[in-house]
Amino acid sequence: MTLADNHNHILLARITEMLASAKANMISEFSVTEHVSQFRELREFIRFGSVHPNGRIFHGVKEYNEEFRKIDQAAYSGMKINRRLEVDFSPCFEKTVSDFVNQEEWDILLCSVHEFEDGRDVEKSVRGTLGPAAANEKWIEYLRLEHAALESDFVPFKVLSHPVRVSRATQTVPVNLDDHLLDLARVARSRNKALELNGRDIDYAPDLVRRLASAGSKSGCRVSLGSGLSPSK
Repeated sequence: MTLADNHNHILLARITEMLASAKANMISEFSVTEHVSQFRELREFIRFGSVHPNGRIFHGVKEYNEEFRKIDQAAYSGMKINRRLEVDFSPCFEKTVSDFVNQEEWDILLCSVHEFEDGRDVEKSVRGTLGPAAANEKWIEYLRLEHAALESDFVPFKVLSHPVRVSRATQTVPVNLDDHLLDLARVARSRNKALELNGRDIDYAPDLVRRLASAGSKSGCRVSLGSGLSPSK
């Protein structure tokens, strides 16, 4: 059986460390998927609402590509390495991100909703401050943006990353969440996209990941597996 990890970051770790960890866990297909928000070229034009407070910043795609030459030197026999990006979706800077990402061809692109339309980080900005009604509204807003991302052709992405990540902001979920997830999975299938089952989400919301996997199974939507981590985090 082929074991793939489709979501990893190198902002806090060396690629050689990542490959050693992948080998120890018998990963046969490994993807590096750095956030577009970690590129200085984009940060000069976009004030991202969700960014890592520390870690490496790449000046541009050329510097990022240099990392993959290190991979070529350190890759293990039989392991497939993919050069990817995790691309933020936000209607307010969709065109700028599209122009940056589409200047290159990538093995596969991931797409994520990291912030609401007003720029607030979905993981941090509302944590611990909302009652059930307001939390429900944020879930609906978040899912609406994920629908919009799936319908968008701003970049040719194949995977919608961590679709239940807003649960880091609030433990309250909509009563009819399973219906919403099934609807999301049906849209993903109709657009030939996969939904991600993310390792970080399994750590803090395993029930939601199971419900997402169930929605994928019922709809016939493909799923993608990714740890979403680096060894130093």
